[in-house]
Amino acid sequence: MNALHQAGVRHLLRHPAQLALALVGLALGVGTIVAVEVATESSRRAFELSLEAVNGPATHQITGGPRGIDERLYVRLRAQSFGSSPPLFAPVLAGYVAIGERTMQLVGVDPFAALELAGEGRAPGVPDPATDGLDTLRDWLTEPGAVVMSATAASELGLATGRRLELLVGGVPRPATLIAQAAGAGPGLDGVLLTDIAQAQEWLGATGRLSRIDVRLPAGAPGEELLARLRMQLLPNLELRATRAQLRETLAMTDAFTTNLKAMSLLALLVGAFLIYGAVSFAVLQRRPIMAVLRALGATRGQVLGLVLAEAAALGIVGAACGVLLGLVMGRGLVGLVSQTINDLYFVVAVREMSVPAVSLVAAAGGGVLTALAAALLPALEVAASAPQLGLSRSVLERRSLHLARSLLVVGASLAAGAGLLVWVSGRSLLAGFATLFMLLLGVAAVTPAALRALALAAARLSVQLGPVARLACRDIAGSLSRTGVAVAALGMALTA
Repeated sequence: MNALHQAGVRHLLRHPAQLALALVGLALGVGTIVAVEVATESSRRAFELSLEAVNGPATHQITGGPRGIDERLYVRLRAQSFGSSPPLFAPVLAGYVAIGERTMQLVGVDPFAALELAGEGRAPGVPDPATDGLDTLRDWLTEPGAVVMSATAASELGLATGRRLELLVGGVPRPATLIAQAAGAGPGLDGVLLTDIAQAQEWLGATGRLSRIDVRLPAGAPGEELLARLRMQLLPNLELRATRAQLRETLAMTDAFTTNLKAMSLLALLVGAFLIYGAVSFAVLQRRPIMAVLRALGATRGQVLGLVLAEAAALGIVGAACGVLLGLVMGRGLVGLVSQTINDLYFVVAVREMSVPAVSLVAAAGGGVLTALAAALLPALEVAASAPQLGLSRSVLERRSLHLARSLLVVGASLAAGAGLLVWVSGRSLLAGFATLFMLLLGVAAVTPAALRALALAAARLSVQLGPVARLACRDIAGSLSRTGVAVAALGMALTA
């Protein structure tokens, strides 16, 4: 480490509050991004596991909109002859019930059709005589209100096999009996309550109706032929879609919600960028005389520029590392809030495992480091471009700050005009709305130094009655834009966010 970098490290260590402010700002920004990624990806993955567990090996689904499907269609499909490789069908009726304070998805199935659809595999939660014996299947068919849930869900609800419980279906209490627990079913069934389809029709008031018909088609050309044949037989209000397409469509409902969360996390990172900018600017201002002396002793502009950017990179690396760790901790708490919101607005999901995409962690950390470098670039260029003799003069810096504040007025006005144009062109685009929001925030930050100077000068004129101290304080604010402009802009951005 050369003398330049040693001086930089000593300066940062002598100002721990300034160093901590920069690190905390960046760590909070990166941590918020990581926490949002962890929460949204964990909820999304839990829902995918739930659908995979419920759908099993079904390749397609027949759906019919909000009113569902007449169950007579299922009877007709089962009665048809499809040749040597017939499609397999299983009726499903789905709804929502509450057990105490917990909401679960009620899925009514025909156990025989579900086992046939599963083939050599296992239909999770459905009693299989080959492995579970006939007693569980008998209870499924004969016990009023028979239900099956995962062992994890039963443990969390304090329920044992054979225990009676009360379900709230559309606000109406319904008695039920837990006849079995689906052990080893995986986390996909933790938010699902299985029952016989006839029982589900009674509870949901959907006699003679189905939510969907699961279809399993053979692979290759035979499957394509059967798919075309089935589509020709369906009424216009019915749709035959691939299971994966249905999954993507369901997950797409949460896109606006996750976009909101990600935009807010980026806003937090923007606030961190202003805090980094403020910290680096203050550090540069405090060391301008020292850097001017170093320049006079032979330090090049490139060395001074490298010094400031190296400090910013070090701050970025430490802040990003702390932010990733903080984000993992915050993500655990945010998962519950995100999943509860998804449960209330979109679909039931039970998150049991944290999903931490490595790419998201690397992207968040890299974004934090780049943000720190970008925030430090302007003060680094300014101090590196200054001649040694001018670096010792405070008035030169303030004249530059005043000129920059006037130039930023044009930038702020341009950003505001661009935001208005973007809204006018894009209409109701969500992404355009967030882009407009960020442009307006940056525009306000750009005009803050000039607005602060104008207000400070006006206050100085109005503070004559308060004495010379108040007047000098107001004029000092206007005459020290290199310090006050950055501080007020950063504070305003933090409060706005």
